[in-house]
Amino acid sequence: MAWKATRREPPYDRITVTAGVREIPGDWLRHTREGGIILAPWGTHFGNGDALVRLRRDEDGGRASGRFLGPVEFMKLRSQRSPFAGHAAYVPDGVGDADRGTTTVTEERLLGDGRFAVARFAVGLRVRDCHHQASDKRDGARPVWFYGLTDRSWACVMFRDGHREAMVWQSGPRRLWDEVSAALDWWRAAGEPGYERFGLTVTVYDQRAWLDHPKNTWNL
Repeated sequence: MAWKATRREPPYDRITVTAGVREIPGDWLRHTREGGIILAPWGTHFGNGDALVRLRRDEDGGRASGRFLGPVEFMKLRSQRSPFAGHAAYVPDGVGDADRGTTTVTEERLLGDGRFAVARFAVGLRVRDCHHQASDKRDGARPVWFYGLTDRSWACVMFRDGHREAMVWQSGPRRLWDEVSAALDWWRAAGEPGYERFGLTVTVYDQRAWLDHPKNTWNL
């Protein structure tokens, strides 16, 4: 069972979700009483690292909103697992035909420190429909890959120890590395906010993330 409630019949006072989700189903909103709480590990398809969000349902029943409390990682709800088709579906013949460039973004700035680096969570909130994978470092080199989930766009940045610039490859209609780099710039300009400054507003129709206040919002 992926969720449980504190009462036997709806509307419930509280719904506690015990699996990672990418969307809050409309039935959870409808089954929560006015002022009731939905507590869920929520994240984007950018990676496996999620954050616990505490949503309070408003009086009209069609919306719930609240802040993230901190990082977590749960097994994902089966119906909401990533549609990522695998590396070979995107890059069957290597990076030879991709557009090339360089970046001064560092490995530390992109990946952060530790398993739950907030920079990656923030990028996932800003770069829609994207999955990323950081490969193991070998001989001082680490490739980080980005894959579009609505088309076959992809990008790769290759970090090398001791190099001030990293090589970048991009292919497809989306410039995924440009999107990721812009998201990092946005996060840095906002003061590198932690999880607690981000929030989520959900309705039966859509989801929107926000920074500091629900008025500062954008579509997911």
